[in-house]
Amino acid sequence: MNRAFATPLLLFISSVVIYSACSNSKVVDTPSDTPYFPKVKAIITANCISCHQPGGQGMPLFFTSDSSIVANAALIKAAVIDPVSPRNKRMPLGSSLLPADTTIIGRWFAKGGKATD
Repeated sequence: MNRAFATPLLLFISSVVIYSACSNSKVVDTPSDTPYFPKVKAIITANCISCHQPGGQGMPLFFTSDSSIVANAALIKAAVIDPVSPRNKRMPLGSSLLPADTTIIGRWFAKGGKATD
């Protein structure tokens, strides 16, 4: 192949590859600009509320209101993210959350674990 032709061709191919890689990139949310509490509440509703409600096995911790979720933010984080220990059992009992769910809870907690973030 002719060198005079190969260099522009190589530059063109490189540009196409770089452009296609950039055009398919996704914006990753960061703790500073994403409201996490609605996601956390949905995770708790789907995975925790069956036990953590009046009369459930998770008594006396109830996650039936926004204020109770916020008041127990450190315990929620510990139960799904922190290392398991005799005082810190993994929740949900007998399983664990999806990694994406633990990431959301961790980011919510890092932002202060509030209902309005």
